[in-house]
Amino acid sequence: MVVSGKEARRLTAVLRLGPGDSFPALAPDGSGYTCTVQESGAGRVLLSLVPSSNKSAHPPTYRPDIRAGTSSAHAPHVYTPRTEAAGTGATIEQDPAVSIPPIFLGVGLLKGSKLDEVVRAATEAGVAALIPLETDRSMPKGGFSSRLERLRRLSREAIGQSGSTIPTRVEQVMPLHRFIEEYNPAVRSSLGLYFHETPLAESSIHRYCTPRMQAVFACVGPEGGFSGSETTALNEAGFRPAWLGPAVLRAETAAIFAIASIRIICLERTSWSTSEYRE
Repeated sequence: MVVSGKEARRLTAVLRLGPGDSFPALAPDGSGYTCTVQESGAGRVLLSLVPSSNKSAHPPTYRPDIRAGTSSAHAPHVYTPRTEAAGTGATIEQDPAVSIPPIFLGVGLLKGSKLDEVVRAATEAGVAALIPLETDRSMPKGGFSSRLERLRRLSREAIGQSGSTIPTRVEQVMPLHRFIEEYNPAVRSSLGLYFHETPLAESSIHRYCTPRMQAVFACVGPEGGFSGSETTALNEAGFRPAWLGPAVLRAETAAIFAIASIRIICLERTSWSTSEYRE
């Protein structure tokens, strides 16, 4: 396979990869490959591709920066098979290191280009899917179809920059009531969270994120947050309220904080005392 243009510059100038170096890659269908640089120069890079072959099953995981220890002679195993996220029909890449359940993030439609920041951060953090939400207080969805391809392009670029092994999907706009139906936390052992600007939380995010959860379905409102009727619907469907503290956060900042809080808790949960899970 020959890579040229911007992608070739990223490999050679940003990631500083040369002949003999290997890195993980994802095909458009989400299948995993280990790529090894065979030749580079004159604005082009020649790669050899080896499909993922490990058949063990583990939850999705954190991967270290692909720029660390890239020599093909010492390249770590990169991928394991995909698995279905609880009740969604969606598949994600898995890896045997640090267990992280798949995270599905719904975000109220935001003004201007604010959703760009959220898409980049969600992709870098390994979110399985980002679902723009039509809510009572969100921006009108008119014209969103023309923005969707841009958001998907930003996600693809973020995958290349971050080395994430999760092919984050950016979905079409979905009404909140449909999100609640399709990402219902009552399915299997999944956790549903909605982030609210007032301290409605029954418990901490730390306590919500137990080792038994198979997926996390989280949602963040638009500017102005969720309406009263929407929080009632979320509560009735089994979503739990979460609070990010007393500071007034912009909607896009709250979405990024939500991803970060879930991710770091899941990364470190194996080091917690088991007493922390007792209600």
